[in-house]
Amino acid sequence: MQREFYSPQIKGPVLLPTTPLEMDNGNCPVAAPFKDGAFYDPFDGKFKLWYQAGWFGATAYAESSDGFHWERINTRAGNGTNRVLPYSEGRIRDGCSVWLDLNSIDERYKMFLFTRDPQKREYAELRTSADGMTWSTPTPIMRCGDTTSLFYNPFRDKWVLSVRSLYNREQYLYRYRSYREASTFYELAACQKEYFWQTADVDDARDDIYDCDTQLYSLDCVAYESIVIGLYQIFKGPHNTIAEKLKTPKKCDLYIGFSRDGLQFSRLNRNEFIAGTGACGAWNEGYIHPATGICIINGHELLFYFGAWSGNSPHLGRHMYAGGSTGVAALRRDGFAALVTDNVGRIVTPLVCFEGEGLWVNAQCKSLKAELRDINNRPIKGLTFNDCVCRNIDSTKQQIIWKNPSRLKELTHVPVHIVFEIEQGKLFAFWISKSKSGASGGYLAAGSVQHRGIKDDPYEY
Repeated sequence: MQREFYSPQIKGPVLLPTTPLEMDNGNCPVAAPFKDGAFYDPFDGKFKLWYQAGWFGATAYAESSDGFHWERINTRAGNGTNRVLPYSEGRIRDGCSVWLDLNSIDERYKMFLFTRDPQKREYAELRTSADGMTWSTPTPIMRCGDTTSLFYNPFRDKWVLSVRSLYNREQYLYRYRSYREASTFYELAACQKEYFWQTADVDDARDDIYDCDTQLYSLDCVAYESIVIGLYQIFKGPHNTIAEKLKTPKKCDLYIGFSRDGLQFSRLNRNEFIAGTGACGAWNEGYIHPATGICIINGHELLFYFGAWSGNSPHLGRHMYAGGSTGVAALRRDGFAALVTDNVGRIVTPLVCFEGEGLWVNAQCKSLKAELRDINNRPIKGLTFNDCVCRNIDSTKQQIIWKNPSRLKELTHVPVHIVFEIEQGKLFAFWISKSKSGASGGYLAAGSVQHRGIKDDPYEY
């Protein structure tokens, strides 16, 4: 069997700049997440989006019932608009990052905000909110870069800042990521320990046109099932001074990595995950930014929200930071990669220990059956290929059935190999469930339309 990687299908823009707040007096219209955030809130059943309205303008808010049709919600701070923070004279917002914390009640929403003043002095702060629209007074934090972003890492039970860091090389500044973590959100404010984390490398291909050394513009993360998804925003040029002269958006595309702890990542897939078209004036020409939260589980698919720039300006004609819109892309749930065969193939797992009563798969194939083997690789009676009900599968959640299914539960905490035999198709994922519903017990990224918490919990069914 061969491993194949997949990218989501871009469904198009779902929010375009139209309001006076977003139009920026016709200079650099923007209605796009510049990190900001996209989450599903199970408390009121809404998709929620925080985004940049107008270039270096306001932090605005919109919500949706289906994830595709969005309504701007006027707020108390907005004075008849959907901005969530009051206008502050002498401060220009840059990067912002919002996180929905379902483990909290009064401070369910967390925010990191980066601003500048006319003297180009920089400020970073933390805020909290109960509803995502009315925010607390700011708590200043240690200095950090403009595209710094926030996430919660449940595998380490830490709040994390993915910090934009720079080093000098020739006449340019090059970007990489540093890492700060704390046990509570507000402890990030006093966190002084910062570590080198991730950078672009020689396997990040250079762009054919700009031929710049690649840089890690940003790295955003979220816990999904048993892993941490990392979206690497890879910069490929041109440098700011050149992009300003060319009046074109910078080429920043998204690539994917996976981690078991949020610290060390595997990046076997170096194909573009979400990329700009490069077509002059297209709504997604370039400068692709992931929304904090990365993806929402919507039934059998994952929805990825992102900002994309066209470079089109009503007053200026073209500008590197004009024409920002919000796009969405859809991927099959668990559909990041699959083991694939055109004929008949087998995959034998390493020894695994589990607790549960059902083996489930996400697969698309002509037929699939499974067998459990002991530490000596001998088939276990009652759970062999001959005992398995072979079936055609095209489902993101299908249980594997043996003639005596109770035997599986008897093997709780016993090391076994799981062997899958597949004919003409793909195996995306497998898991052992503690419930008859097939709940995985894994994390749910930026929320799930079918769930109330941060995990696919069997006790919810």
